[in-house]
Amino acid sequence: MNTINKSFLIKFCIVGLVLVLLMLCRPAEAQQSEATAQAVAYCDLVKAPQSFSGKRIRVRAIYKYGFEIQQLDPPMCCPERGLKIWVEMEAGLQGNSLKLFRKFPKGMGLALATFVGTLESGGPYGDGGYRFKFAVDHIEKLEGTARASPGHNPVWVPQNCEKPDAAPTKQEPR
Repeated sequence: MNTINKSFLIKFCIVGLVLVLLMLCRPAEAQQSEATAQAVAYCDLVKAPQSFSGKRIRVRAIYKYGFEIQQLDPPMCCPERGLKIWVEMEAGLQGNSLKLFRKFPKGMGLALATFVGTLESGGPYGDGGYRFKFAVDHIEKLEGTARASPGHNPVWVPQNCEKPDAAPTKQEPR
């Protein structure tokens, strides 16, 4: 092997090694930032949202979106009702998060998923009726999606939560 080929081969191996190391370091950073998110049950979030303000959290919820609506809804009936949380999907969704987001119905819909992001307070957010905003930067798990349809919800959307005598439902997605 001549000197030029050896030199080229060494440079090629070094560049390849650097690229492999960069690819290995990137997922570790993402996993570390996801691990720092505090897991919060949706009902606990709406019960005491101020205690999570400014924090990075992980929450399983229904994302309801459409014309002038981008909000979190409960994945099960909660005793506390009435708190509305505006949702903003970060423009920088990448990798699996972007892949899952692209599965959401276009325009208007519902998505039951585990979201990671930062809760902000102070508002007003959205149309002015939201005191809290959840800035989603990662989607961990997508359990179900549905197109928005008045009067027809998928089985994984809690039913009869507004009735005072209604027992909480714990429906699992199908």
